[in-house]
Amino acid sequence: MTNEFGMTRLFFALPAEGTRDLLLRVYGRLNTFPRALKTVAPENYHITLKFLGETKQKIFQLLRQDFQCFDIDSAAVPYTLRGLGAFPDAQRARVLWCGLDVDGGSICLIQNSIEELCVKYGFKKENRAFQPHLTLARTRKDMKIPASLVEYVTANRDTVFGESMFKRIVLYKSDLRRDGPVYTAMEERKLK
Repeated sequence: MTNEFGMTRLFFALPAEGTRDLLLRVYGRLNTFPRALKTVAPENYHITLKFLGETKQKIFQLLRQDFQCFDIDSAAVPYTLRGLGAFPDAQRARVLWCGLDVDGGSICLIQNSIEELCVKYGFKKENRAFQPHLTLARTRKDMKIPASLVEYVTANRDTVFGESMFKRIVLYKSDLRRDGPVYTAMEERKLK
């Protein structure tokens, strides 16, 4: 949905297909804390490559056209879901995540290519180091993380949940709704 100012909320991501069943137990456990957490629906698991935010329609269309011709010299990227964690840490968590064992060179190549594509259209280059992770939940405003949740995250910091592959890069539109964001794939490029 385009907002009243003709802007569309966009981001580039690698969808984490095949992880729903692997993280179902974790998703169920996190959902036992509905007052403290807003969980991410498993079908929305992804690695954000570049968050663009509210984007003018003209820029969106140019970026979309350019991405249709986008050629990335990367094969599908295998990964292992390993460990739970939190930003900034488990006691003061704002975001709960699942870590990834993944070939850093392949992911950085993909992320840097998307970054360069976006810089062409006036988006600022990200200065922070890229940390691939799957966001599983966000802490609700002014809520403290329960001690039992801190224990659960800490106890699973090295747990291996399974393996999958990143097979495509997607330009998503994000519509913020009361019951959670709705992501719509606007364009995608398959990895080789």
